[in-house]
Amino acid sequence: MTSTPKPNTFIIGAPKCGTSALAKYLSEHPNVLFSTPKEPFFWCDDFPRLKHEMSLETMDDYLSVFRGYDPQIHTVIAEGSTRYLRSSVAIERILSYNPDAKFIAMVRNPIELVHAYHMEQRYSLHEDIASFEEAWRAQDERAIGRRIPRGCREPAFLQYGKVGLLGEQIQYATELIPKDRLRIITLDDFKADTPKVYKEILRFLGLEDDRRQDFPVVNSAHAHRHEWLAKLILTPPRIIERPLLSVRRHLWERRYGPVEWIKGSLNTRKPRQEISPAFRDELKQHFRQDVDKLSNLIGKDLGHWTA
Repeated sequence: MTSTPKPNTFIIGAPKCGTSALAKYLSEHPNVLFSTPKEPFFWCDDFPRLKHEMSLETMDDYLSVFRGYDPQIHTVIAEGSTRYLRSSVAIERILSYNPDAKFIAMVRNPIELVHAYHMEQRYSLHEDIASFEEAWRAQDERAIGRRIPRGCREPAFLQYGKVGLLGEQIQYATELIPKDRLRIITLDDFKADTPKVYKEILRFLGLEDDRRQDFPVVNSAHAHRHEWLAKLILTPPRIIERPLLSVRRHLWERRYGPVEWIKGSLNTRKPRQEISPAFRDELKQHFRQDVDKLSNLIGKDLGHWTA
């Protein structure tokens, strides 16, 4: 029996749809080994700068994020890179590596998704426009390479209108993944009855019920308490970029208690800016046809999202 982990479970997206919470809950199941960090981004070669940031260039690098593997204990070896759902190559590459892999996709109202996603991009310093509406209107310029922030890893991530096309992305996934190895969860259902959905996922993964009762909120709306410090860490001067990335990866892997406490203390909760009624109507129009597509794909009427 090999002592080398072979990932067999992938939470592939979408971003801001509850994937961090599901990853946390699964990571605490005794028979699950979850990657550290949660999102290694290894299989999406069409977004190469993500792999650069993680310093994961080889398969050995990738497998090193699954620390503590015990083949006698861990039946599920999982990771949760939310860019895989939008990637044009990740799912195919994963299935080539492990044809028996299982996939979990999470979706939500695309208007809520892109609104939350913009704030997350601001937090990660990939986005420098504070107003979501202004950032939305900058998409055409950014599509031709203008107004791209220095901290942005991939300009495609600032195309909010495409990020939220979940029907299109799920359709692509269903064309590649056998039906019995893909589970699609709406955030609405996940929030409404988290224990029920969690147990359904355990059954899907062939895991015994660990009788989990606590389902804390994970990755809620937040901002940096000291943006100057965040800029130094997340967008360092190029001369120190590589050594700092190495230090960050080491800290991701080890999860030192004092460091995690400091990181938490540097964050602060921050409500999202309100979307005006006129702009919301514009977003509904943009996403309506794609939501209809998603409804048909998953057999669930989601029309209220864009009504």
